[in-house]
Amino acid sequence: MKRIYLPLLMFCGVLPTTSGCALLLVGGGAVAGYAASRDSVTMDLDEPLDRVWSAALEELQSQGSLKRENTGRGRLDARIRETDVVVTLRQLTSSTVRVVVRARKNLLPKVDVAQGVAVAILRRVDQARRPS
Repeated sequence: MKRIYLPLLMFCGVLPTTSGCALLLVGGGAVAGYAASRDSVTMDLDEPLDRVWSAALEELQSQGSLKRENTGRGRLDARIRETDVVVTLRQLTSSTVRVVVRARKNLLPKVDVAQGVAVAILRRVDQARRPS
């Protein structure tokens, strides 16, 4: 995966019928990499694991209902807009965390929901990094 250190990132997802992109402005360039598949979004963040976990947990609770939290496996399960969302976090290096957001509704991929959750988590991480 190519590393990106830019404050302006373009998020593009390949949908079954169309392809769409959304721009996201990130203050300090917290994203080291980004990839989208049919039902998931993967981001590598140069942030501490506890900060990313807190941001993901808060975002899932604000958008929907948290079904399960498994810190040992780095997994959060939630229900957002009638869609099952799974967020997994994995420490890649001492300073990089991989975040994978998967979304499915009635067993069908919902990459738009996954992208929305991923962008919202990224915004929360960025806000947590800024001094109050």
